[in-house]
Amino acid sequence: MEESDLLSAVGEREIASFRDKGAVVIRDLISPGWIERLRAVFDEAKAGAMDLSNYYTDTPGKAPAGSSLTRDDVWMHNAVVRRFLFESPIARAAALVMNSRSARIYEDLLIYKSAGSEVSTPWHQDEPQWPLSGQQMSSVWFALEPVRHDEGALRFVEGSHKGPMYVPYVPQSQRHRLEADMPFFTGGKLPAIDAEPDRFKTMCFDLEPGDAIIFHPRTIHAALGTATDRPRRTFSIRFLGDDVRWEPKSSVFLNWLSEIDLKKGDPITGERFPEIWSAGD
Repeated sequence: MEESDLLSAVGEREIASFRDKGAVVIRDLISPGWIERLRAVFDEAKAGAMDLSNYYTDTPGKAPAGSSLTRDDVWMHNAVVRRFLFESPIARAAALVMNSRSARIYEDLLIYKSAGSEVSTPWHQDEPQWPLSGQQMSSVWFALEPVRHDEGALRFVEGSHKGPMYVPYVPQSQRHRLEADMPFFTGGKLPAIDAEPDRFKTMCFDLEPGDAIIFHPRTIHAALGTATDRPRRTFSIRFLGDDVRWEPKSSVFLNWLSEIDLKKGDPITGERFPEIWSAGD
């Protein structure tokens, strides 16, 4: 997307949607050329991914059909993904909707769900397990295949990013790590979203390859299983803006985050979190 097209696509309406609803879709943000390049390296990029097919259950029994694989920080190991971060318009788009003069990468997350997968992602927030504070945070989520509302598309609870953080799900064996972090989770247990449709207004976007959703990590979101005729190959690129600071937590989702040499209140700096776009560029 050219600079003038990006500024047209991310205007006051899109900024307001992110601010007020917690998520916005930007059509044709990513060019067909980038989509093809990412498809070409996807299998290589997901090598060594974690199998999270049974992550959200502690109940023994029959596993859901299909698979769900996840790998983080692909940009550090794959030259095409790294070039995509720095050369595509996604970082600038994230900065625009966050109302930030910069966009620094927190992490990327590759997620693969096999065709016909029954593995659903339950309602959750991302921010509770991020060791960060501040308002200017976002995830740019996009798929390499079409996604539909009942076939892998993300669902969001409108405006939930303005509310509290809820206790995140962690496997039984790791729940002791939540104890020190409970003061952050002022909302208590996550409500039963689907059981209260009048209380929780949800929204969902069908996407074509090249479309992207930019959403706040505190926005409650979920996804169903995949289409029977194609996998769901997605990336979620997490960006941090100007006001974000380090906030140590014990229950981080990724263990390497507990090893970062930053102290409470520090701005996010260093080679581990490089600045991808700046208004001074």
